[in-house]
Amino acid sequence: MSLIGLCGSHRTGKTSLARAYAEKQKIAFVETSVSAIFRELGHDPATAFDFKTRLDIQEVILDRLDQVYGKLDPAALAITDRTPIDMLAYTMAEAVGAAVGEAEQARFARYTQRCLEVTNKRFSTLVLLQPGIPLVFEEGKALMNPAYIEHLNSLMLGLSVDERVKCSHFYILRRLTDMNERVEALDSAVRKSEYFAQQQVEAHVIRGGYLQ
Repeated sequence: MSLIGLCGSHRTGKTSLARAYAEKQKIAFVETSVSAIFRELGHDPATAFDFKTRLDIQEVILDRLDQVYGKLDPAALAITDRTPIDMLAYTMAEAVGAAVGEAEQARFARYTQRCLEVTNKRFSTLVLLQPGIPLVFEEGKALMNPAYIEHLNSLMLGLSVDERVKCSHFYILRRLTDMNERVEALDSAVRKSEYFAQQQVEAHVIRGGYLQ
């Protein structure tokens, strides 16, 4: 599978960057309408959820997007604006204090394993887009809360370099907020990922880094 996945908190510009890169490289762009899935399930994406409800929603999102990923041509390069790393981080962000009961702990462990399996099966490259661009309110989108966004960014940064993630992984520096700079950095990540694949780098070697 030659699928590039942009991960990162909401309001970081993932969709805009994925679309711009796809247009430049003439490749498929797979937009993930997660907010639409929330509304279909009767939930407002800007609302805080208890852990069980969050798991209910995230399991559906993972199932839906895995189906989308599975329909892509494995021989053709494509890019998407959300990955299972995002889904796992949003779920983890709700796991606070005594909010997670014993049954939910076991369920979360299974969900974590599935997110990692889908990531490794479907993606060749992960690129984390960090906070940096100005926050702009959008109706129906997730919370415009800088602290929450930073929390999610830290979770995704850690998850993307977890040894259980086998695809190449990179992050774009915060100071790169210009779209042209971001596209150039993303292109650098893709080229490095292709090189690593050609060299058949061992799975235990960190295949990534920062992009400047």
